[in-house]
Amino acid sequence: MQNNEPIKIAIPFGSYKLFRLEESPEPDWAELFAMIYYAYWLKPITDVYKPGIWFDFCGDDAILEFMNNIPEEDTEKYKNAFRGIIKFIQPYLPENFKYTFSPVGERYGSKEEFIADLNKEIEKLKPKGEIPLTDRQKEMIEFNVKLKPGQKLDFQENRLLHDAYMNVSKRRPHHKAPDKIIICCTPFGDRTSLPMGTTKTSVVKFQTGVGILKKTEDSFLEYIYSPQQLEAGHFTKEDISIKGLGAKNFKTIRITV
Repeated sequence: MQNNEPIKIAIPFGSYKLFRLEESPEPDWAELFAMIYYAYWLKPITDVYKPGIWFDFCGDDAILEFMNNIPEEDTEKYKNAFRGIIKFIQPYLPENFKYTFSPVGERYGSKEEFIADLNKEIEKLKPKGEIPLTDRQKEMIEFNVKLKPGQKLDFQENRLLHDAYMNVSKRRPHHKAPDKIIICCTPFGDRTSLPMGTTKTSVVKFQTGVGILKKTEDSFLEYIYSPQQLEAGHFTKEDISIKGLGAKNFKTIRITV
């Protein structure tokens, strides 16, 4: 590598726990399982390349209040707990492997600065008119938006917010830098990112799923289940206590067979 710098990995993701899950608004075992999985995947590099790995979780936080109706207070709870997981896992990682968390909203000097940037991009897109949406895109909007009492979902308004947010000045330039490798949970059509899943057994996004353990003979495998898988599955919950993991979603864990 040039300049003897760490290999830089970036994963853009929504800084929230899906409101449909009882674990919301904080992270749970899914986030921890994903961090363990990515660390195992990249450890062979740290063994042979001294500068190591810098793995940055690029959190989409500031838009959630406007696009998904996620209260700012819930987003802050998620971010604080997410940082707690990084703090917990870091001592177990190689010295030349570093996890960081860089939410988009925190790259702005203030919330007002972000809103001004977002509104500027909205005005640029408005003249283009209606945005074509597939059934799958509508389905994902319905899945992620927490409707307020009496609110009717406006697909066009939501997509406009989404597309404008993609173009704000302090989002893409951070993780799409030439010196960074972008990874994702599932493939994107533009082929600019490397699909890696979230565990050896799962591709469900950790923020929209729940971490469970599946018993296999005399051991357990980590899985991340979607809301649909959780609804169809059968689980027991076991109490657990691990020093350094004190957040509410780490006091029990779901077990399936």
